[in-house]
Amino acid sequence: MNILVLLAGVADNRFPLHGVALAEDGSVVENEPARMVLSPFDEGALELALKLRDKNSKCNVEVLVLGRGGNQSLLRTVAAFKPDRLRQLDLSPCSLWDAKLTAAQLTQLIRTEVGEVDLVLIGREFGDLDEGALPIRLAARLGMPLVSLVQFAEWQQEQLCLIRERDVRQQVFKPEQPVVATITNDRRNKLRHPLMKNVMMAKKLTFECVVASGEKPVMRLRSLTAAKPASRQSQCRMLVGSADDNAKQLLAYIHGEGGASI
Repeated sequence: MNILVLLAGVADNRFPLHGVALAEDGSVVENEPARMVLSPFDEGALELALKLRDKNSKCNVEVLVLGRGGNQSLLRTVAAFKPDRLRQLDLSPCSLWDAKLTAAQLTQLIRTEVGEVDLVLIGREFGDLDEGALPIRLAARLGMPLVSLVQFAEWQQEQLCLIRERDVRQQVFKPEQPVVATITNDRRNKLRHPLMKNVMMAKKLTFECVVASGEKPVMRLRSLTAAKPASRQSQCRMLVGSADDNAKQLLAYIHGEGGASI
């Protein structure tokens, strides 16, 4: 099984945030590279990939870590866990708030630079500038089913099982085809401590870089405005039935009365 883990990192709150400004074209200008750490969602995605590999020698774990102006501290952190392949990911342009653009960039890169993937693991949010839309867009672009808010993963014999809990119920997904899974933090996916010898070796490594290019961002931060308060046009409608029935009702509303498209 080929597992791809996508990691973005978040700003380290132990240090003051560096200067950030907007250029005339609406792009973000950073005065210096930010000090980055893995988010709890990043850590969960990496740990689950490692757990699956621990129990199945046929697993190959590839990790792409979002680059931050040449700052390789995140890469060295991840290298200490010895994934089968680790590369720095640079987005050109890098506009994480534009989920549509970023998903297109990642999809093209996966198809050209990564190849066949059976499982894509990504945090429920991809860095500080993603509110959770990117994984959904990415799954749609890749043409893969999306399993969201996964808390744990394990093998049941040769079958991959993705597990999440809702109240007192446990939901187990047994994918029969390649899937994208978003990971939320859970005590079972708390990232292990790396061996000290691996930490020391990681400090001496150099890393290959891959660039995911794309068109100019459609959504520019300078052009954003506050949303207008919505006014109710009709009475509330309660959804009834199973989750599948609810999803069908929502889609029908979006494509029909909602006047929008996905």
